[in-house]
Amino acid sequence: MAKLSSLSIGGYSDWSVRRTLHEAVNVARYSPWCAIEWMEEARDRISIDNPLYDEFDEAADRINSLWKSYEKYHWYESREFWRRGKVSMPPQRIETFRDYDKEFRPTSINDLFKI
Repeated sequence: MAKLSSLSIGGYSDWSVRRTLHEAVNVARYSPWCAIEWMEEARDRISIDNPLYDEFDEAADRINSLWKSYEKYHWYESREFWRRGKVSMPPQRIETFRDYDKEFRPTSINDLFKI
């Protein structure tokens, strides 16, 4: 997804994964669905060639901590913050690569080669 870059003179440019992560952390304060979308985009672009796993996890931790901290404020209304269109959704959490790693724990060598 191309995003308008403030550094580009006219036109669109692709944000780097690091920039996408940074902007997702920033926008998470007021637009959770946009932050989730950008974090998913960043996760899809991370690979062995572009190994930003730790940076992704740090950004996800910051966003999740921010959303958790909102619960203590009297002005926070969960139903309103997590509204998507006219529907209030349950609060979300961004899974880290650490979370994915915990889901798949092979118990034997045979688990690695299941078809």
